Amino acid sequence: MEKFQYTNLYAYLLMSTTIFLCLPILSHATKNFNVLSFGAKPNGIVDSATAFAKAWDAACSSTDAAVIYVPKGRYLVSPVRFSGESCKSLDIVFRIDGTLVGSGDYTFLGREETWFSFERVTGVSVIGGSFDAKGPSWWACKASSNNSCLAGATV
Repeated sequence: MEKFQYTNLYAYLLMSTTIFLCLPILSHATKNFNVLSFGAKPNGIVDSATAFAKAWDAACSSTDAAVIYVPKGRYLVSPVRFSGESCKSLDIVFRIDGTLVGSGDYTFLGREETWFSFERVTGVSVIGGSFDAKGPSWWACKASSNNSCLAGATV
């Protein structure tokens, strides 16, 4: 009987110590920011760049790790820049389950240096999703002998 009590006591101490040591890991917070909550529309028609910028600002103002979530859908996004200059969070994940879509008018590519850019960031990851710059008309212009095609942006 005494051996059984010691075994239970050791098991209890081991379990208590494990839980105690894991508390800091379990308490690590991650803030989640869904672009829909900031006004993004997953219809590919309404420009969602402002919603993406607001979600970025919210994630940057957090001192915790942050996830900016883009649910399934097609999001029209005009050129947008994400600056890390004043970010408090050093761990931001863009989790994209949808498609980010550029304007059907390819001339927007020629008016901007970049379409979707991150500047002065640390600890940012982009996971999943796809980018559709709607470039076929622009590539067709480039392939033709027309010298009036715009230079174009980069992602």
